[in-house]
Amino acid sequence: MAHSSLRMPSTSREGGRKLTDSPILVSGTPRAGTTWMQWLLSSHPRIHIHGQEPELQITWQNLLAWYKQLVCAGVWSAHANQTVNYRIPHYAGSNPERCRTVFARMAKDFLCGYGPERPRWGQKCLWLCAREGCVQTIQEVWPCVKWVICLRHPWVSFESQKNTFGAHLSAETWTANWIATAKFLDHHEGFLFQIDKLNHASPIQRQETIDRLLEFLGESPTPETRKFVADWPRIHKEREDSARTFRMAEQRKSEMHQRFPELRTYMERLGYK
Repeated sequence: MAHSSLRMPSTSREGGRKLTDSPILVSGTPRAGTTWMQWLLSSHPRIHIHGQEPELQITWQNLLAWYKQLVCAGVWSAHANQTVNYRIPHYAGSNPERCRTVFARMAKDFLCGYGPERPRWGQKCLWLCAREGCVQTIQEVWPCVKWVICLRHPWVSFESQKNTFGAHLSAETWTANWIATAKFLDHHEGFLFQIDKLNHASPIQRQETIDRLLEFLGESPTPETRKFVADWPRIHKEREDSARTFRMAEQRKSEMHQRFPELRTYMERLGYK
């Protein structure tokens, strides 16, 4: 299990804002333990991680694009009102800080609609950490956001995804997103979670890893989190070998290594052959 962070939170506030105002975002690749992590953190009495975004037009990209539009409109209105200099402001809007505050509250209220209300909130959001534009805007809106990045061996997780959900998923798309996810921690603070490493760890090592995760989030272990780690080695059922119809050919793996030279570097860095 690897752990990477630029700094550890020591208080309940960072940069003048409460940690509870900002989300815990569980991101990474499909079939890499994001659901397990969601359930683990939600077992904590102070945390609830909400489900992934709906498969409609309401996505993080749409929400964040709307936020940018609000900010731009507010800046334009302020400039226009100064230009026309009417006694009553002619154009409606808000300054960037008010836009940020209003959007942060609206997004939280929307995303938290189907779960319990607890002091800490978050969401499971696959691949979000691989979208650098989204990451930058999220950290603008919530400077104290906490990222938990879930990664697993690229070919094992790709085969699992193809055999379970994504029959038409291309190896090129998967590999590009996997590398972008692995790169996230080169530039951003976060906790790296590798469930395939945890599967082979002793019970004590498993608990120590989760204790470090909770420390990174500014929380302490509880009886509920310890029980979850002991009782739940996995969430999704594994298929029998006979039920797995897709196997990635060695030639295709070689093609991906040739097409994406960084792949081998990040696989080796994360302990994958």
